Amino acid sequence: MKRIVLAFSVLAVAAVLLSGCGGAPQGGTQTKQELRDSAKVKASTYGGAMIYYSLPSPLEVAYIVENSGVGYEPGILHKTELGVRYSTNKSSALNLGIYGSDLSYSILFNQQQVAIKYLDCIKELSSGLDVSDTTSVKKLREMEDNIHDKEKLKKIVSQTFFHSDALLKESSRRPTAVMIVAGMWVESLYIATQLSECKAGTNPVLTRCIVEQGLVFDDLMGMLSSIQGNEDVAYVKDKISVIGDDYAKIKASLGGSLVFTGEHLDIDDALYKAICDDIKAVRDDFTQLF
Repeated sequence: MKRIVLAFSVLAVAAVLLSGCGGAPQGGTQTKQELRDSAKVKASTYGGAMIYYSLPSPLEVAYIVENSGVGYEPGILHKTELGVRYSTNKSSALNLGIYGSDLSYSILFNQQQVAIKYLDCIKELSSGLDVSDTTSVKKLREMEDNIHDKEKLKKIVSQTFFHSDALLKESSRRPTAVMIVAGMWVESLYIATQLSECKAGTNPVLTRCIVEQGLVFDDLMGMLSSIQGNEDVAYVKDKISVIGDDYAKIKASLGGSLVFTGEHLDIDDALYKAICDDIKAVRDDFTQLF
């Protein structure tokens, strides 16, 4: 238990990647900065990279999925039985983030038994990563004690948001923390794209969320770029760069903006399918046993 790291203290950082999912208000246009301001974000600078946190909870992606009207689809989530087979720092960190995203999704849809399995995976992966702290262990115990209480679980996960700073400030642990964030971000996008059936017109709420993630893609790349001389981080950065290429093409096709007003988002089906396919490819790469 002493070496267990709860992803939740790190997973909260990935909430930045959800700040664009709310959409712009009707009848107005918001810049990237205005979107962040309206989301009540705070920012911290680590190693020259600005990291934004969207308050108040890392469960936001699950809320967006719920509000989109789709149901719980367990078949798209990562297999829990693979958790014990990840042994390298890179694979453990990436999949800890992936399982953390799946955990949040399962909690919101009242899948307590599934959530227990994801907690077990997180404990197993965390045991080999040197990012533990007293707060993380305490939060883990609280989650285990309240596994059947959805509201308490949401509160616990939200509270851990405020313990993220220390982990990212410590230079020795930042590479692992950033890879966990990257894993959760990719999995969150993967869940959304799969539920949208990779068709732009299937679910406007999910389509908007996925497209507007391009607003914060540069922030994630900045986090990764701030860490030099680490082969694992360089690998992750290289893999997700293809998603950035997709966002650049989508942005160009939409007149240079990824911020939208109104109900209709006119996005080219081929471009949308391409980013969905690339997100899946990156996720498949991250979940392989290597």
